[in-house]
Amino acid sequence: MATIIGPDVSFYQDDPQTPQGIDFPKMRKSAEFVIIRAGQNLWVDSDFKLNWKESKAAGFPRGSYWFYDSRADPKRQAELWVQQFEGDFGELPLFADFEESYGGTYRGWRNWYNFLERLKQLVGKKEIAIYSAFYYWRDNAPNATTQASNLEYFHQYPLWIAHYGAVKPSVPKPWGADEWLFWQYTEHGDGALYGVESKGIDLNYFNGDLQAFRTRFKLSDAPPPPPPPPPPPDDGTPTGLMYSVTAQPSLRVREGPGTTYPSLGLLLTNEIVEEIGATADRTWLRIRKPDKSLIGWSSATYLKLISTPPPPDDKKLVRVTSTFLSVFDGAGTTFNVVGQLYFGQTVEEIGANADRSWLNVRKLDGSLSGWSSGDHLISVDAQFPPTPDDPSILVPIDADKNWYRVGIGPVSVRDGPSTVANILGLFILDDTLSALDESNPSWVQVRRVDGLTGWCERKNLLFISNTRPASVRQSLFPGVTYLYKDLVSPRINRMHVMAVDLLTVGMEFLVTPSTNANGFLCTRTTSQFVKDFNLNFAVNGDGFNYLDATYSPAAYCPNGGVPVKANGFAASRGKIYSPTKTIQPIVYINTKNQVTINAASTVFNAVSGDRLVVQAGAVVKNLAATTPSPRTAVGLNKTGRWLIFMVIDGRQPGFSEGVTFPELAQQLISFGVYTGVNMDGGGSSTMVIKGVDGTSRVLNSPIDQNIAGKERGVANHLGLFVKK
Repeated sequence: MATIIGPDVSFYQDDPQTPQGIDFPKMRKSAEFVIIRAGQNLWVDSDFKLNWKESKAAGFPRGSYWFYDSRADPKRQAELWVQQFEGDFGELPLFADFEESYGGTYRGWRNWYNFLERLKQLVGKKEIAIYSAFYYWRDNAPNATTQASNLEYFHQYPLWIAHYGAVKPSVPKPWGADEWLFWQYTEHGDGALYGVESKGIDLNYFNGDLQAFRTRFKLSDAPPPPPPPPPPPDDGTPTGLMYSVTAQPSLRVREGPGTTYPSLGLLLTNEIVEEIGATADRTWLRIRKPDKSLIGWSSATYLKLISTPPPPDDKKLVRVTSTFLSVFDGAGTTFNVVGQLYFGQTVEEIGANADRSWLNVRKLDGSLSGWSSGDHLISVDAQFPPTPDDPSILVPIDADKNWYRVGIGPVSVRDGPSTVANILGLFILDDTLSALDESNPSWVQVRRVDGLTGWCERKNLLFISNTRPASVRQSLFPGVTYLYKDLVSPRINRMHVMAVDLLTVGMEFLVTPSTNANGFLCTRTTSQFVKDFNLNFAVNGDGFNYLDATYSPAAYCPNGGVPVKANGFAASRGKIYSPTKTIQPIVYINTKNQVTINAASTVFNAVSGDRLVVQAGAVVKNLAATTPSPRTAVGLNKTGRWLIFMVIDGRQPGFSEGVTFPELAQQLISFGVYTGVNMDGGGSSTMVIKGVDGTSRVLNSPIDQNIAGKERGVANHLGLFVKK
């Protein structure tokens, strides 16, 4: 029996919500090799280059695989694959993964041939191999009887065979029974043992012992190179800045500012540490515990500023309130940018213009001085202001009120407790409503989450409870039903769902448009998006990246926000402003409100997600993210009629703690989702509706900069307008 074991990995083994990636040094203790996914279709695996680099640093013999996708040109797929290596093809073969069933234009073994031949042209003598499973290969490769010569062509490539739960793998023709190079024997390996964040991991045997493995791939017997040396020890320079750890349940402290450095230890949630250094962009902070028992580097994303140093002598300190703030060499945007400041950073004010619209500031260590907009600087003693021009209000929970369900519907809602009072609207059968006034024996004043408040005859209402029930259902707009649910397992959570019947007449979807020729966007909250485009409902969309300091917010976003670029493919009303297609899924919505995921004949509205979490009605395997976080998701039922939007709050202990990706998938499936996409989550997760008074109303409890209830300005959104 083969004893040489190695995993295959992809971005699914990495939780994007945490600062750490795959721990390859830990994996090296249990594995002899690793095979790394490079991409699929015309999408590059988002973690490939990092995984390729870090696995080499850990001393791994590396192979790479590409998931062949029949929806994309085979030659272009081969070319994109080769472009990722920059000349370093690794020590093991390049594996062409044939297992897809999309039924695209380029399906079938003749297109596999084109893919492999183009790959050979590009990589020269580099060995190429094939990955597949017995029955898939038998049913899709050339017929062993009628197309024997065509089948034999593939014999030149070594085989990586997938066969789970067997004593030995079944091998398809043209290979012999023992003519396999690698055997993927399980998809349920112990993820933690191999240093990944997903619970499970694929594991593979090599067909031979260690010496045969080293001989087969011409590997040296020398031990792997040691990891990079840690920075020289010192206690750092105290800044007086104190932080609380927000990561749950813990945050890694590393020897250097990056995930490639070894871990020194862990900080628990809410532990207090002091900053003693930082990288230039302040994405990594050097910190130490008060007793100096642990000193190292941690990601700034998971450190909440809780105190600033006292002003030295008579110095005046101010604090940054925007995500980032440019520093100029003069009081205005026409001057040169000399640096940047970041949210929460404390600097010294050393001057100001007459109206204090521009402040002359200096970093506390003296490394940067210049002029910044006074609109984004406040006294260190002041509280952070709300989001500028934020039009939203948080929907009241009404936990202290009696709740009723509409028992006979529809029921008229009136502006007074009388049948002659004006009708304000209708409540639908089974709508769940909170009571504001029950003093009238025949009427009850009730309220819906969109603010519709009025009187209904008591005889049409059924009493439920004297506090907010665990499940709430309300029909808000034609074809749109809101559902709220308290979850108690595996932890306390609050979930918000919007179910949209796509057969409803009069609906119009919208993805945030870009007015910039380069496809840039200006951040805005989801509430502002609802207000700006007079929508009835919206959630946050794709992840995004801030542009560098050369893109001044004043110049590129004069109406507010800061310039950003969406991570994935995006289009609005037929205009594609972010053409990049990655491995991340894409939600397409055409002019007839037909929604598809990862496939569209024409592009009208489109927004990318982070990853698929539900496929064919089941949880996608090897989902990462063991840390519960806020989530936003979009799902489609099997017939394509119902579109489900879901937001689950998180990072708010005792209120809502968040869910993992597998838990999110299970919740989507419980609502009939057949294909489900995780969108951008964390502090971006927001669900907003338009109230009856025209204001934007936030249904969930977003959390930005660790401030519960504060919305984050994001790149794009997915919204809906409903004609009543």
